[in-house]
Formats: sequence, C-alpha cells, structure tokens
Amino acid sequence: MGKLIITDDEMTTISDLSACNYSPDKIALYMGADLSEFMKLWQIKDSLVRVAYDRGKLESSFKINQKQLENAQSGNITAAQIFLKESKEEEAKTMLYKILFGDEY
Repeated sequence: MGKLIITDDEMTTISDLSACNYSPDKIALYMGADLSEFMKLWQIKDSLVRVAYDRGKLESSFKINQKQLENAQSGNITAAQIFLKESKEEEAKTMLYKILFGDEY
C-alpha cells in the first residue's frame, strides 16, 4: 500500500475485513501498511481508507438486518423483537451523535 494511494483492491480488502469486525490496526497489519499512516488516513472521515472501512461495516450490518427483517416478517417473534430493539438502539445512537456533533454528523 502506497503512502497515500489506495487501490481498488485495497479498498475491497479494507471493506471485507471491517465487515468481519477487524479493527483498523489489525487491517493495517494484514495489509502490511504503515500503522501510523493508515491510522492517520482512517481518522479522516472522508478518506478512502475510512470510507472503505465504514462501507464494510455498513454492508455487513445491512445483510444481518435484512435477514433479521425477513425472519421477523415470516413470523419469527424473537427475530421481530431483536429487529425492533436494534432499530430503537440505532435511533437513540443517531440522536446522541446529532446532539454531540451537530448537523455535521
């Protein structure tokens, strides 16, 4: 991985690893990247590293929630309860972030 150049393959690797709940430092290690440079990029909200990382987390979360919703809609009461609980937790987290970080969040 170059100092500031992230290839499409590297973005895919970052997304795939973050989807499996690997931390940014573990991803840097896996990729053989300089930890300090990788973490500097990761801390920039709109950097390619951060976007790839956040995309992987979002895609993984979406797949899980989508399956949970399907199970809930098919009559699985436990799945419905879990889905609604997670939905409320996500709403609360969004409100907290808006309070803490304003409209820029």
